[in-house]
Amino acid sequence: MNVPNGYVIGLHGKWGSGKTTVVNFILEHIKKHQDEAKKVEHVDFRPWIVSGHQDLMAAFFKLLSEQLKPKEGKVRKLFKRGMHTTAQGTDSLVDAAVTLSVAIDPSGGVFSRLAGGFGKKALNAAASNYLKTPSLQKAYEDLRDLLSKSDRRFFVTIDDIDRLEDDEIRSIMQMVKTIGRLPNVIYLLVYDREIVWRALEEGTDRVGPRFAEKIVQQEVELPLPGKNVLLTMLDEEIKFLTADGENSARWQYIVRDGVHRWMNYPRDVLRFSNALKFVWPALEGEFDSQDLVAIEGIRLFDSTAFDWVRLNRDFLFNEGRYFMGADEERRAKVEALKESLLPTTVDVIMALLTVLFPSQGKWFQGDRYMISENYAASQARRGLASEAGYDAYFALHPSADAVPKSTIDAVFDKLDDEKAITSALRAYVGKDNRRGRAMIGLFLQDLRIRFAVHPKPEPSQQLLNALLSIGDEVLGLPWQGEMFTLEPSGTLRFLVRDLLEAWGEEEAGKHLIAAFEQSNSPFVLADLYFDRGRELGVFPSDDAGRRVISKEDFDKLGTVLMPKIQASANDGSLVNVPYLWDIARSWKHLGDPAAAKEWLRKGIEADGSFTAKVIKGMLTQSSSGGGIRYSFRKEPDEDLYDLGAVYENAKSHLSDANGLTDYEQALLKALVDGVDRIRAGQSPDRFGGDGDE
Repeated sequence: MNVPNGYVIGLHGKWGSGKTTVVNFILEHIKKHQDEAKKVEHVDFRPWIVSGHQDLMAAFFKLLSEQLKPKEGKVRKLFKRGMHTTAQGTDSLVDAAVTLSVAIDPSGGVFSRLAGGFGKKALNAAASNYLKTPSLQKAYEDLRDLLSKSDRRFFVTIDDIDRLEDDEIRSIMQMVKTIGRLPNVIYLLVYDREIVWRALEEGTDRVGPRFAEKIVQQEVELPLPGKNVLLTMLDEEIKFLTADGENSARWQYIVRDGVHRWMNYPRDVLRFSNALKFVWPALEGEFDSQDLVAIEGIRLFDSTAFDWVRLNRDFLFNEGRYFMGADEERRAKVEALKESLLPTTVDVIMALLTVLFPSQGKWFQGDRYMISENYAASQARRGLASEAGYDAYFALHPSADAVPKSTIDAVFDKLDDEKAITSALRAYVGKDNRRGRAMIGLFLQDLRIRFAVHPKPEPSQQLLNALLSIGDEVLGLPWQGEMFTLEPSGTLRFLVRDLLEAWGEEEAGKHLIAAFEQSNSPFVLADLYFDRGRELGVFPSDDAGRRVISKEDFDKLGTVLMPKIQASANDGSLVNVPYLWDIARSWKHLGDPAAAKEWLRKGIEADGSFTAKVIKGMLTQSSSGGGIRYSFRKEPDEDLYDLGAVYENAKSHLSDANGLTDYEQALLKALVDGVDRIRAGQSPDRFGGDGDE
């Protein structure tokens, strides 16, 4: 290292391109190949921890002075003379050296102590000013001579210049210009060239690059790292997250439109991987890992789009004002988002949002939109397009309004463990989330979703048995009045059908017969029996659906069901079921209709709650702003019911309503009102229909 007049090197690179890493490599190289006889001493100046351009220069001189402490005795005398000379009127070097101890002080600290009496002057001059003072110019020349004659060599690094304010950048560059000719001193300035040039041009007539050329003798520009190198680095850092992920088309879109675009510098890899490492422990098992890569990348690199996703939950899940229609408002929302993005990123960000929210793709991509993933797949993954996934991500915690994904996974991990499945299901029976929705209904819906995606899990007898074991509680849940949401009872029926379809007709009947034989609930069995009978055309239905068991197996179900109904009627437990409509019809179909009618008559006469359970099957229900409304619309089967007797008993029970719930009273009143209106020649429903008042 032979630089008799000093040397200034500039290391240019964009933010995050690895400039500091290169500096560390250089220092390590110097350390490894150091010649002890001609040792290079490192001075590390970090200007961004100092505030103000005068303090900046002062701090640098102090740091340099701490490194430049020769032990020659004559140097003390030299600076004593310099101090006496400057004590009368010149304060620039005095301020720097005494007040902040920042002068280049070969005296090892004696200089600062001698100057203590007048070291309280404010720092108000830069290094270029004090060099104009003859005595200080002499001191500077003496220092140059001292460094030139000594064998000491210095490597000064000034990193992150582009992090400074513009006036501080100018101060640093002026300082280096002033003292950059000290012999045996090499300066390495680390910066983003565009930022530094812009700062040098501000408020002056000079051109930044030309001024910088007078300071920096050699500029080195970091080469751009290859995309493949960066992606390999990222893959190594986040393989804990992506190693087991499916290499699907949607993942390739996430990489193409997101990850590949975001990774430009090593720091991008570091920021991205650190963010994922921070978030994943809170969401592991509850949120889709590939969606996490996508949305965290959007958060870091496409922040405008991220804010839009965070603030537009109703839009994304068709809630609130977007529940129905609002097409023009939707278009306006998306157009506003597009206008806020850089033109070069609009298409790729819209494509990325379509991958994350496929059901909203027509708004993001218009005519170019093609559905890339069905609803069930995004729900099963617990991706951002699922409400549970969305809420979990933005809360960094599993959603309290959903059944944890880990609980759903546990069911499918133990499909042969009936006890474990039943326990998991019962934990959610009778619980509502914060939105008033039955958690067991959400649980059953999640199970249905798993059977709707590929690869489909194999159904098990144990799962079917567990579903029937909670049937009384689920099928008996009162309707909540949600017009566009499937009730838990309906979800349970569909899930049972899903299992039977998965087995196929030949095996499904055997499994259902086994479940019937194990179950002790004639209420649940009668409900499922009628469902299968409708599919086979045994019972009339407007929408029976495709059959899932054979007629032969259906008949076997009847031979299992009827004895259970009869036994329950005999021991008195049948009166405790949630409602009686399907039980009565099954009894009529499989046994003695007269016996069924007599059993019903006695119960109706004796108890208002029993009568309400009977009447429930005769009513329809609807919901409005005033709550749930029940209407009498269907004439009951005369083989089972005497409508006049039911009517009179309902009136009697209403007149003495002690012990009846509001729900039971509403059912009784609906039948009485309906019959009254029919007898008056009006529609049984006071709110509509032909002949209404």
